[in-house]
Amino acid sequence: MGYNTKNYTEQGGEKTVIGGTLEIKEGASVTGLSANPLLVATEETLGGVKAAAAGEDDTVEVKIGEDGKLYVQALAAATAEALGGVMAEVADEGDTVEIKIGEDSKLYAPAYPTDATESVSGLVKSAANQADSIAEDTSALVTDFNALLTKLKAAGLMAADEE
Repeated sequence: MGYNTKNYTEQGGEKTVIGGTLEIKEGASVTGLSANPLLVATEETLGGVKAAAAGEDDTVEVKIGEDGKLYVQALAAATAEALGGVMAEVADEGDTVEIKIGEDSKLYAPAYPTDATESVSGLVKSAANQADSIAEDTSALVTDFNALLTKLKAAGLMAADEE
């Protein structure tokens, strides 16, 4: 009568096949195992994580929770005086702007224009449409012209009347 086993040695001890459970007791060691290739960690699979090399000042404290997950300390918000994290929303293709890292290692993005003033160029709104004048006398033409001025002022294209 033959006997089948899930764990066995073959090729004169050169190969051990584990078809069941391999239990390694505390204090034991395993040598000769390669960590390459290590599976990439996912939400479902334990594995390795790739990260860029960090300098001593780049490190933050991490902890492994009771759930077995790795927790990384949140970055403080960046300020003018201290490096930190930045929050951003996902941008559409048309939302992007060119940014640069300066020689001082600060991140520089172009400033968004502000509303235009009499002395500073900036953003302006489109004025409401003014229909072509069909005035046949000076009084009607003045009324049409004043309507145009009102629309330009409302859109911020012309300074408001001084009170």
